Amino acid sequence: MRHKILMPPMPASGPSSASAPSASPPSASLAAMTDARLLRAHAWWQAKRGARRLPDRADLDPLDIPDLLPHLVLWERLTAAAGASGGYRCRLAGTLMVQIHGHEFTGHSMAQFHGAKNAEIQPEYDAVARTAEPHYVERTLFWMNKDYQRYRRILLPFSWAARTREPESVALIVNVSNFL
Repeated sequence: MRHKILMPPMPASGPSSASAPSASPPSASLAAMTDARLLRAHAWWQAKRGARRLPDRADLDPLDIPDLLPHLVLWERLTAAAGASGGYRCRLAGTLMVQIHGHEFTGHSMAQFHGAKNAEIQPEYDAVARTAEPHYVERTLFWMNKDYQRYRRILLPFSWAARTREPESVALIVNVSNFL
Protein backbone atom coordinates (compact mmCIF):
# COMPACT_ATOMS: atom_id res chain seq x y z
CA MET A 1 0.00 0.00 0.00
CA ARG A 2 1.42 3.38 -0.98
CA HIS A 3 1.12 6.33 1.40
CA LYS A 4 0.79 9.87 0.21
CA ILE A 5 3.44 12.11 1.78
CA LEU A 6 1.97 15.45 2.79
CA MET A 7 4.65 18.11 2.68
CA PRO A 8 4.51 21.88 2.94
CA PRO A 9 4.73 23.65 -0.42
CA MET A 10 8.27 24.14 -1.72
CA PRO A 11 9.39 27.78 -1.61
CA ALA A 12 10.85 29.40 -4.69
CA SER A 13 14.27 29.60 -3.00
CA GLY A 14 14.99 25.93 -3.77
CA PRO A 15 15.00 22.51 -2.20
CA SER A 16 17.36 23.27 0.69
CA SER A 17 14.65 25.16 2.57
CA ALA A 18 11.72 23.03 1.40
CA SER A 19 11.58 20.85 4.46
CA ALA A 20 11.99 23.45 7.18
CA PRO A 21 8.78 24.54 8.90
CA SER A 22 7.64 28.11 8.48
CA ALA A 23 6.74 30.54 11.27
CA SER A 24 3.22 29.16 11.03
CA PRO A 25 3.95 25.42 11.19
CA PRO A 26 2.34 23.31 8.48
CA SER A 27 0.23 20.50 9.81
CA ALA A 28 -1.52 17.80 7.93
CA SER A 29 -5.06 17.13 9.05
CA LEU A 30 -5.45 14.24 11.47
CA ALA A 31 -7.97 12.91 8.95
CA ALA A 32 -5.10 12.56 6.44
CA MET A 33 -3.14 10.32 8.80
CA THR A 34 -2.74 6.82 7.34
CA ASP A 35 0.22 5.50 9.32
CA ALA A 36 -0.91 2.51 11.43
CA ARG A 37 1.46 3.31 14.32
CA LEU A 38 0.33 6.92 14.57
CA LEU A 39 -3.33 5.95 14.21
CA ARG A 40 -2.79 3.55 17.12
CA ALA A 41 -1.13 6.29 19.18
CA HIS A 42 -4.01 8.69 18.49
CA ALA A 43 -6.65 6.06 19.36
CA TRP A 44 -4.78 5.30 22.61
CA TRP A 45 -4.67 9.03 23.47
CA GLN A 46 -8.40 9.42 22.73
CA ALA A 47 -9.26 6.41 24.90
CA LYS A 48 -7.19 7.82 27.78
CA ARG A 49 -8.78 11.24 27.37
CA GLY A 50 -12.33 9.90 27.48
CA ALA A 51 -14.77 12.76 28.12
CA ARG A 52 -12.04 15.07 29.45
CA ARG A 53 -10.27 17.75 27.44
CA LEU A 54 -6.92 16.07 28.12
CA PRO A 55 -5.70 12.78 29.50
CA ASP A 56 -3.57 13.10 32.63
CA ARG A 57 0.06 12.02 33.04
CA ALA A 58 -1.21 9.36 35.44
CA ASP A 59 -3.05 7.82 32.46
CA LEU A 60 0.24 7.24 30.64
CA ASP A 61 0.91 3.58 31.45
CA PRO A 62 3.77 1.97 29.48
CA LEU A 63 2.04 -1.41 29.77
CA ASP A 64 -0.73 -0.03 27.51
CA ILE A 65 1.65 0.87 24.69
CA PRO A 66 4.69 -1.46 24.58
CA ASP A 67 4.64 -1.30 20.77
CA LEU A 68 4.85 2.51 20.81
CA LEU A 69 7.58 2.94 23.46
CA PRO A 70 10.59 2.73 21.09
CA HIS A 71 9.00 5.45 18.90
CA LEU A 72 8.08 7.80 21.73
CA VAL A 73 9.61 10.95 23.21
CA LEU A 74 8.00 12.50 26.28
CA TRP A 75 8.55 16.26 26.47
CA GLU A 76 7.80 18.09 29.73
CA ARG A 77 6.60 21.65 29.28
CA LEU A 78 8.70 24.00 31.38
CA THR A 79 7.00 26.96 32.99
CA ALA A 80 8.04 29.84 35.20
CA ALA A 81 6.81 27.75 38.15
CA ALA A 82 9.38 25.11 37.21
CA GLY A 83 12.14 27.71 37.29
CA ALA A 84 12.34 28.10 33.54
CA SER A 85 11.20 30.68 31.04
CA GLY A 86 9.40 28.19 28.86
CA GLY A 87 10.45 25.46 26.50
CA TYR A 88 10.54 21.72 26.95
CA ARG A 89 12.75 19.06 28.53
CA CYS A 90 12.95 15.45 27.40
CA ARG A 91 11.68 13.20 30.20
CA LEU A 92 12.00 9.97 28.21
CA ALA A 93 13.33 9.01 24.79
CA GLY A 94 12.43 5.64 23.30
CA THR A 95 15.21 3.31 22.18
CA LEU A 96 14.52 3.74 18.47
CA MET A 97 14.47 7.52 18.85
CA VAL A 98 17.86 7.43 20.58
CA GLN A 99 19.23 5.15 17.86
CA ILE A 100 17.96 7.37 15.02
CA HIS A 101 19.27 10.57 16.60
CA GLY A 102 22.58 8.94 17.51
CA HIS A 103 22.66 9.84 21.20
CA GLU A 104 20.69 9.71 24.42
CA PHE A 105 18.85 12.98 24.96
CA THR A 106 16.73 12.26 28.04
CA GLY A 107 17.19 15.27 30.34
CA HIS A 108 18.12 17.63 27.49
CA SER A 109 16.08 20.72 26.77
CA MET A 110 14.46 20.97 23.37
CA ALA A 111 16.74 23.91 22.62
CA GLN A 112 19.82 21.78 23.44
CA PHE A 113 18.49 18.91 21.36
CA HIS A 114 17.55 20.88 18.23
CA GLY A 115 20.19 23.60 18.51
CA ALA A 116 19.81 26.39 15.96
CA LYS A 117 16.76 24.66 14.42
CA ASN A 118 14.77 24.86 17.66
CA ALA A 119 13.17 28.18 16.67
CA GLU A 120 11.68 26.37 13.67
CA ILE A 121 10.53 23.26 15.57
CA GLN A 122 9.32 24.47 18.97
CA PRO A 123 6.36 26.48 17.57
CA GLU A 124 4.59 23.19 16.77
CA TYR A 125 4.92 22.11 20.40
CA ASP A 126 3.84 25.57 21.56
CA ALA A 127 0.72 25.27 19.38
CA VAL A 128 -0.13 21.93 21.02
CA ALA A 129 0.42 23.47 24.47
CA ARG A 130 -1.81 26.42 23.56
CA THR A 131 -4.65 24.48 21.89
CA ALA A 132 -4.47 21.16 23.81
CA GLU A 133 -5.02 19.44 20.44
CA PRO A 134 -2.87 16.78 18.75
CA HIS A 135 -0.61 17.91 15.93
CA TYR A 136 0.34 15.67 12.97
CA VAL A 137 2.96 16.34 10.34
CA GLU A 138 5.01 14.55 7.68
CA ARG A 139 8.36 15.92 6.50
CA THR A 140 12.05 15.29 5.98
CA LEU A 141 14.61 15.16 8.76
CA PHE A 142 15.91 18.61 7.81
CA TRP A 143 17.72 19.18 11.10
CA MET A 144 19.75 15.98 10.70
CA ASN A 145 20.94 16.76 7.16
CA LYS A 146 19.30 13.57 5.92
CA ASP A 147 17.16 14.94 3.11
CA TYR A 148 16.38 11.45 1.85
CA GLN A 149 14.74 10.34 5.10
CA ARG A 150 11.16 11.30 5.93
CA TYR A 151 9.19 10.92 9.06
CA ARG A 152 5.63 11.15 10.28
CA ARG A 153 4.93 12.44 13.74
CA ILE A 154 2.01 13.11 16.03
CA LEU A 155 2.18 15.23 19.18
CA LEU A 156 -0.28 14.23 21.91
CA PRO A 157 -0.91 16.59 24.85
CA PHE A 158 -1.32 15.49 28.48
CA SER A 159 -2.06 17.39 31.65
CA TRP A 160 -0.30 16.69 34.93
CA ALA A 161 -2.99 17.60 37.44
CA ALA A 162 -1.25 15.91 40.37
CA ARG A 163 1.79 18.11 39.82
CA THR A 164 0.39 21.36 38.44
CA ARG A 165 -3.17 21.26 39.83
CA GLU A 166 -4.30 22.51 36.40
CA PRO A 167 -6.15 19.62 34.71
CA GLU A 168 -6.92 21.72 31.62
CA SER A 169 -3.32 22.83 31.09
CA VAL A 170 -0.86 20.96 28.84
CA ALA A 171 2.14 19.87 30.92
CA LEU A 172 3.50 17.02 28.80
CA ILE A 173 3.60 16.33 25.09
CA VAL A 174 4.06 12.80 23.84
CA ASN A 175 5.79 12.70 20.45
CA VAL A 176 5.25 9.44 18.55
CA SER A 177 7.23 9.18 15.32
CA ASN A 178 7.56 6.79 12.44
CA PHE A 179 10.63 7.07 10.23
CA LEU A 180 10.40 6.07 6.59
